[in-house]
Amino acid sequence: MAGRGKYFELLDFPKFAYPSVVGMDATQTAGNLIERLAGGGFMSYSMIWPRLEPIVGGYATESFITTEFSPYEEDWKNNSIQDVVRLLKQHFGGRGRWYRHPVRPTKVLGFWFKPSIKGVWWVDGQAYAVLINARKQQRLFPEHVRFLARGVHELHCIDDPNDPIPLIIDVSEPDKGHGRVLRAHVMPVEKAISLDEFDEAVRQFLKALELAGVALPTDAVDVIDLFKKK
Repeated sequence: MAGRGKYFELLDFPKFAYPSVVGMDATQTAGNLIERLAGGGFMSYSMIWPRLEPIVGGYATESFITTEFSPYEEDWKNNSIQDVVRLLKQHFGGRGRWYRHPVRPTKVLGFWFKPSIKGVWWVDGQAYAVLINARKQQRLFPEHVRFLARGVHELHCIDDPNDPIPLIIDVSEPDKGHGRVLRAHVMPVEKAISLDEFDEAVRQFLKALELAGVALPTDAVDVIDLFKKK
């Protein structure tokens, strides 16, 4: 049955895309999806997102971090989550205000699609729509960041009267074994991939999901609109 309760988010496009997120091949990407979806996840960073307000505000003390972010029996999993929190606290630095984005996913062609941003950060008179990559092993390359920025703009910024700018925060590990590194990318839509490139990537990914038995087929003219909250 298409969907099978699977959840996806914008970060999954570059994760599964083959050979690349711009210039994606649906058949090859489907093969990648089938191979890698069978394994399933082994840890989640979801407990961070409802607690971003004290992190952004600078109130997340070391005691708060170790107490609030220790859901697993394995220390290495807890340490990984806590490292993300510390890096986010470092970036926001107790500045501005945080407005949480609703986390409820949208049903799209038989699967669930999570919101692409965690919230909007108001600082120094500017609003930023914030996407956070907490996945340690999914490093974001320049093309990925430009893709994500276009997606954040189209799905979360274009209809917002506050005109937020996409902010991609990457706390992955660029060199295996050397720890996470904070990289923040302010990406106005002018620096993102083109709308045509994004549209084609979405079409290819939806086709790949269909071929992998995850999504229903579609003949929608505007595929990007499928992912927007109605």
